[in-house]
Amino acid sequence: MMNKAFWPILNTLGFALVITVNALANILPINGMNTGQISSLYPSLFTPAGITFSIWSVIYLLLLGFVIVQWGTLRQQIWFPRLSQWFLISCFANAGWILVWHYLLPGWSLVVMLVLWFTLSRIFMLLRAAVELRESLQRYLQTTFSVYFAWICVATIANTSCLLIHWEWSGYPLSGVIWTVIMIAIAALLATGMTWRYRAFSFTTVVAWAILGIYWRWESSAESTLAVACLFALGLLTGQTIAFFAKHGKKVFMAV
Repeated sequence: MMNKAFWPILNTLGFALVITVNALANILPINGMNTGQISSLYPSLFTPAGITFSIWSVIYLLLLGFVIVQWGTLRQQIWFPRLSQWFLISCFANAGWILVWHYLLPGWSLVVMLVLWFTLSRIFMLLRAAVELRESLQRYLQTTFSVYFAWICVATIANTSCLLIHWEWSGYPLSGVIWTVIMIAIAALLATGMTWRYRAFSFTTVVAWAILGIYWRWESSAESTLAVACLFALGLLTGQTIAFFAKHGKKVFMAV
C-alpha cells in the first residue's frame, strides 16, 4: 500500500492538472474553441446563462483550500488514502472531460462526466461518515465537495441534453420545452431530497443557483414557460428549506 505521505503530493499534482487543463482550454484554446463556444454548438434549453458558470471559481477556490488543509492532520486519518484515491480519479475525469468536450465527442464527454459524478458521490458519502474530524474542518470539507457534487449533478443533466441534441433527437412525443421543464423538476427534487436526507444545504444552494441561471437566460425571451418553471422550482426549494428549518429548529445549524 502506498505510504500516506505520498497522498498529499498526488492530490496537489491532480489539482494542478485540473487547473492547467481548464486554463489551457480557454487560453490556447484547445481545438481552436473555448468551452463556451463549444456549448453553443449544442443549443440546449437547459444550459443556464453564462454568468452562472462563475461558480467554477468558487469550486476551485474551495478545492484549493482542501489541497492546503490536507497537509495537516487530515492526512493522518485512516480513511484519507481512500478519499485521495477518489479525488485523484475526479481530477483525471475533470481534465479528461475538457479534452473530449473540446474535441467534439459529446458521447464520451457524458461517460467521463458520469465517472466524475460517481467519484464525487463516493467522496460525499465518505465525508458524511468522517465524524472523528474537528467540527470546523468537517464542515469545510463537506461544504467543498457538496458544492462540487451539486454542480456536477446539474452538469450531468446538461451534458445528457447536449448529447441528445447531437443525436438530433426531437424529443417526441414531448417538446423540447417540456423536456427541459422535466429536467428542472428533476434537479429541484434532487436538491429537496439532499436537504431532507443529508441536510446538505450547500448542495441545494448550488442547484438553486443553476436554476436561477436558467431563469436569467429565458426571462426576457419567448420561452416564458421555462422562466415560470424556474420560478416555481426556486419557490419549491425556498419553501422546503423553510419547512426543514421550522421542523428541526436548532439542529439545522449543525448541517452543511
